[in-house]
Amino acid sequence: MRVITLGCLFIMGIISLFLMYRMLVHFRLNRVSVNKSSRLFKLKLTQFKQKELRKSLIYLLVGSSASIIVSIVTIYRLEITMKDITTNNRMLQSEVRSMKQKGTPSALLEEYPTSGIGLKKNLVSNNQTIEHKEKVEHSISNQLHPYIDKANFVFSSGSESDTFSILLTGSVESRNANLVILGQNISAFIREISEIKNISEIQININDQNGNDLYKGSYIRDDEGQFRFQSELRKGKG
Repeated sequence: MRVITLGCLFIMGIISLFLMYRMLVHFRLNRVSVNKSSRLFKLKLTQFKQKELRKSLIYLLVGSSASIIVSIVTIYRLEITMKDITTNNRMLQSEVRSMKQKGTPSALLEEYPTSGIGLKKNLVSNNQTIEHKEKVEHSISNQLHPYIDKANFVFSSGSESDTFSILLTGSVESRNANLVILGQNISAFIREISEIKNISEIQININDQNGNDLYKGSYIRDDEGQFRFQSELRKGKG
């Protein structure tokens, strides 16, 4: 691209020099004094001026055409270069994203605390307005992030007015160590939830980073008050 640009500038320079030369010729012809000259000299001078004028017009036409062609070629090359740069940038961004995904793996999940994260305190409340519910869901989701990546905690009223069901979703990098911790964390989470008697059902859906299911199923509280797992898919090793 640099060579083409320099070539175009060189051609434009030559065209400019030719046009300047023709202007100089006309300037010098116009300065020729004919006051004391013969009619024959005046006639030949007029004919010569007309001849030079025709040459200048031809040079001007050729120079203008060449300038237009050079400009079109330059603009065309610039457009191609810009498209190439845009394509290369997109490819580079795609490669960077791919390298980030394949780069240093994220840290392992933390182990769920044996004392729990205060679910009973947050969920057992007489204030059940929509604003309070959303605040509680957001708070618990953030508390669960170290133990289940991108955790999203939602609870809603069950078929009976005094019972609730819970939906827990999240995303976890599917390494063996993470799967072990994931299973243990879910078991600890269920144990803490089981202390809240008006929770009747827990639905869990955990995916890996590619959207594949790792842990999917429901915990249903039985007549004895214990949660029973109904598995759809379970890779968490807890």
